[in-house]
Amino acid sequence: MKVKMKFSMFMVIVSLFLFLFPSIFSAHAYIKKSTPLENEILEQAPKAIMIQFDETIQPAFNSIKVFDSDGKRVDKKNGRIDPKQPSILRSGLKQNLPDGTYRIKWKVVSSDGHPVEGVIPFQIGAEVQGSTVFQKETKGYTPKADLIIIRWLQYISNACYVGLLFFYMVILPKGYRQNGSVNKLFLRLLSASFGLIFISILLSLPLQATIESGLPWSEVFSFQLFENVLTNTAFGQAWIYQAAILVTLALITSFIGMAESTKKVILWACFSLGITLLLTKALTSHAAAQTNQLVTISMDFLHLLTASIWIGSLIGFVALLPWRKNEETKQDYLQMIKRFSKWGIILVILLTFTGVFGSLLYIPNLSSLVQTNYGKVLVCKVILFLFMLILAAINFIKGKRHREKGLIASLWGELSIGVVILILSVVLTNLPTAMQSPGPFKETKKVNQGEQVTLRVTPNIIGENLFEVVLKDRQGKPIKDIEQLHLTFTMLDMDMGKETVNLKKVAEGKYEVKGLHFIMVGDWNVHVHVLTKSLESIDTDFNVLVGSQ
Repeated sequence: MKVKMKFSMFMVIVSLFLFLFPSIFSAHAYIKKSTPLENEILEQAPKAIMIQFDETIQPAFNSIKVFDSDGKRVDKKNGRIDPKQPSILRSGLKQNLPDGTYRIKWKVVSSDGHPVEGVIPFQIGAEVQGSTVFQKETKGYTPKADLIIIRWLQYISNACYVGLLFFYMVILPKGYRQNGSVNKLFLRLLSASFGLIFISILLSLPLQATIESGLPWSEVFSFQLFENVLTNTAFGQAWIYQAAILVTLALITSFIGMAESTKKVILWACFSLGITLLLTKALTSHAAAQTNQLVTISMDFLHLLTASIWIGSLIGFVALLPWRKNEETKQDYLQMIKRFSKWGIILVILLTFTGVFGSLLYIPNLSSLVQTNYGKVLVCKVILFLFMLILAAINFIKGKRHREKGLIASLWGELSIGVVILILSVVLTNLPTAMQSPGPFKETKKVNQGEQVTLRVTPNIIGENLFEVVLKDRQGKPIKDIEQLHLTFTMLDMDMGKETVNLKKVAEGKYEVKGLHFIMVGDWNVHVHVLTKSLESIDTDFNVLVGSQ
């Protein structure tokens, strides 16, 4: 009874936690390059417009429109995704557009199923007095309680199903697998897990329809809308796989009560189908948007699998907590903890390796850990993981020394932290990675005989930036005898030529320039060339990761 009460209290806390998180969510796809650029002033009207995103765009629920300052639409209404480059959205413009301000209003659905929309302002000709000034805008879908609860429910139920099967087949002593009461308990837990998986996957289809179409729940139950989601989105394809796996799983589960030899095969088949469901989640995550999908999806899947085995097994231990009070089962229970701890070492290694791998993909620098929501949530996840490791070590020592004092608290603590980590995993899946907002750039390099060159770039995004160079000598004093200073910009991800600009002096040893010199998201090389009045050169290079917002 006490266990049920503690579990109920825990679920209330988790539910409150879920409802407090929606404000930090956002979309994933972001602009790498646009033509025209944000706030670009064009001498003459372009014939077409183009927006390139960092990942493939879903073929459904996208649009691109252009309006003048009076709100009149001036595009040819032929907006489409480039069939050869599905990360590009294009549209033609009407001929002979007059000078003035214009705005590109766009909307797409990223490869992970998150809609994002925005406005890119630009200008044709010289500034027109009294004309409307548009501001750049990018916004994504802000998840509500429905998304948070349904997707977290799928994570936790899938982890419970896979982990319980692992616990039953690998950790539980063979003799207890013939015990009727034990079998009945685990079958009940597996059935509950499967039921929750079924409900969460069933609800995820109309949920995704509301996300991508922008319609409320009351209006999405349409065959045409569901068909569009299922046939034209990556989520729809994954959902079809999930539905097929669920049907197969339901059929196989009905044969669990057969002879022992057949039962073992059926349980392993259920375990295999359970981890296949985890794989379908990886197919619609951040990993699916990377270039080397085979590696990234495999790592993401392995991370989910190891976490599921750990957390699901902990649920098995909690379910059998009454064994610790029974003299006949007490030693077996402690022995199971010792046996699981050996597997725990493998799980920790895999979780750490795959976690670090994922972090290196989505965290460009240390500053983004504190400057971005993705980095902050990741730090919280790492801290909780460390606490979970401490509790796991305590449980291992107790199992090894055959001591059960305080075991209930440490087991519940380990499980509780594991469940919260799964919540944070849902949060991370629905947050834009830190790659799109690495923050202002600042780096100092020493050259020649100890001179210091500092480059600052603010806000370090595509579009207009402020570039500042500070020069100091070996004593840390400003270098004064500067004849000229210029920067050369080279895009490292593709050949876009070079651009060189001169900087103006704003103070002794401090030079600035403002302009549209970063025209694409990605890695840039900025070469600093300084020429002194005595004709000595100071040269150095900076590698700058440019974001979109």
